[in-house]
Amino acid sequence: MYKLIILFFITVASCGAPKNTSETSSTNETEVTTQVQEETTTLALGETKQVGDIQIKFKEVLEDSRCPTGVQCMWQGRAKILVETSKDGVMADSNEIIFGKLKNGETENHSFYKSGNTTITATAINPYPTKDSGTNTLAYELVLEISVK
Repeated sequence: MYKLIILFFITVASCGAPKNTSETSSTNETEVTTQVQEETTTLALGETKQVGDIQIKFKEVLEDSRCPTGVQCMWQGRAKILVETSKDGVMADSNEIIFGKLKNGETENHSFYKSGNTTITATAINPYPTKDSGTNTLAYELVLEISVK
C-alpha cells in the first residue's frame, strides 16, 4: 500500500510539469534574425531603410560640386554625402562618402558597412546635375549594393 501511495503522488506531480524542459527554455530564448537579401536598391535623401538588423539613413548631401552636363569646368568636382547606420534605434556609425575628386588626405571608401558576410556599398548618387538644373533642386537618391558572401 505504501508503494501505491508514493506512485500516486509521483504521477500527480508529473502531470503539471512540462514534458520537455529543454524545448520550453529554447522557445523562450528564440532570437529573431532578419535574412539579408543580396540586392541593388535606392535610398532617397532623408529616407531610412531596414537591411537585416540595421537601419541605413541617407542623412545629408554635404557638398555637390560635380560639373553639370553641358558646362565646361576647371575640375570634375565631387559629391560628398553623409550616411548613418543604426541598430535597435541607436546610431552605430556615421560615414562621409565621396563620389568624384578626392582631396589630399581623403580616401575612397564606398563600402561603409561590413558585418559577418554582409557588405553595403554606395555605388552612385543620382541624378547628375545639368546646366539647367544645377544642384539646388535635385531630388537626390543614393544607390546601394548589398552583397552577401
